[in-house]
Amino acid sequence: MRHLLELKREIESVREELDVAVQNGVEGTECYEISLQLDSLIADYMQLKEDKIQLRNCS
Repeated sequence: MRHLLELKREIESVREELDVAVQNGVEGTECYEISLQLDSLIADYMQLKEDKIQLRNCS
């Protein structure tokens, strides 16, 4: 699994990519694909964070 900091950087990068695409009037389908990628990264981040919290509580 990826590290939290790495995922944070990826999330910010994809979020910026989506912002630029929207500002430039990029076709909705492409924005939707970027949005799906962002959603997936956020889900990965949340799961990793939850897993780390559970591990910390077990010790």
